[in-house]
Amino acid sequence: MRIVKQESLHLQAYSILKQGILEGEFRPAERIVESKVANRLGISRGPIREAIRMLIQDGLLTYNNGYVRVYQPTIQDVIDVFQCRESLEALAISLAIHHITDEEKAQLKQNLQATYQAYQQEKTIELGKLDQEFHDIIIDASQNKQLVELLEVIRTKIHYMRICMVKGEFYTSFVREHEQLAQLLVRGSKEEAINLMKKHIKKGLDGVLTHIKKPFSR
Repeated sequence: MRIVKQESLHLQAYSILKQGILEGEFRPAERIVESKVANRLGISRGPIREAIRMLIQDGLLTYNNGYVRVYQPTIQDVIDVFQCRESLEALAISLAIHHITDEEKAQLKQNLQATYQAYQQEKTIELGKLDQEFHDIIIDASQNKQLVELLEVIRTKIHYMRICMVKGEFYTSFVREHEQLAQLLVRGSKEEAINLMKKHIKKGLDGVLTHIKKPFSR
């Protein structure tokens, strides 16, 4: 990736650094040196400083004892984030049942088709994107702006945790559960949808915890 001069430099730097963190280019607890990043991207330190501030706000970078480092989640961090996600996404699907549009229903159908194909072809990176897309469609269908904003921070952290702690692995039944969630949502089965969403996310947490044998190994 490279900097395009016509666009906002700090936003470009933010996107490049964020992508690098989420794709595992930077290791958990690795120190981020402002001057080195600036030299790498060929820009001044000002935009880098602002990008780092934004990533600290996202929770992907931390600032301690004068040093900026890549976030290093603990097992308790993983549990805490998934607990929040469970409650918020249960609320999201309960609201989506009342507000989902025909276009969003079509998006869910297309997502499921693409997910089955990616799963059969063992495309792990593509599966991760489709998994997130599925949940995003439901979250957006809730039409609750505050809920969408709260889940944005959690979504980023969960993706990061999956990449750095379990290398993006998925439990085998998640594709079928997505199909069941979509069916319940379209059918308007609110209680069943809420219960399945909670079960789905708990299973996701169990999958992460099961795969953590040696934290942050590669």
